Amino acid sequence: MNKKNLLLPHNLFTLRLLLSLLGAYLDYRYQHKTHDIWLIMMLLFTVIAIAPDYLQYKHHAVNLKRLIHPLMHWIGGLCAVIIIYSYQRTGRLYHEEGDLVVLVVLALTVYLEGIQTGWRGIITGLFLGLTAVCVAYFDSYVWQLGLLAIVAIAVSYYSGSEEVS
Repeated sequence: MNKKNLLLPHNLFTLRLLLSLLGAYLDYRYQHKTHDIWLIMMLLFTVIAIAPDYLQYKHHAVNLKRLIHPLMHWIGGLCAVIIIYSYQRTGRLYHEEGDLVVLVVLALTVYLEGIQTGWRGIITGLFLGLTAVCVAYFDSYVWQLGLLAIVAIAVSYYSGSEEVS
């Protein structure tokens, strides 16, 4: 399998939903021990978002703007997360609250990227936002999110690829 097939919109969508589920599971299972899980997810989502444009720019160094725009978008999200974690380190935010705020920033960053790239990004951002609500208010939510992710992945698979990767 080559890189081009790995970077298809459906495959990236599936990877993002699975990472979201993994983050939700880890947050549920190890509530008071996983303070940096959403920071790691933010970094992974940044790499996933930039990879297709970077590889395209690397092979066809024609359109630098197509790489710069998402790069600046994700750098902005990472800067917001760094500020939130600095508030945590100085005691202005509790770890659980800071993690939820980082999850909301991640959801918003993915959602806004989806407005530029297509419906899969929007659905992923909404899924992450729903994950933040579930983490904050419910005791049991992982299996429900899992079912929702399966439905979303099935819809993505059968809908084809009409968006920008």
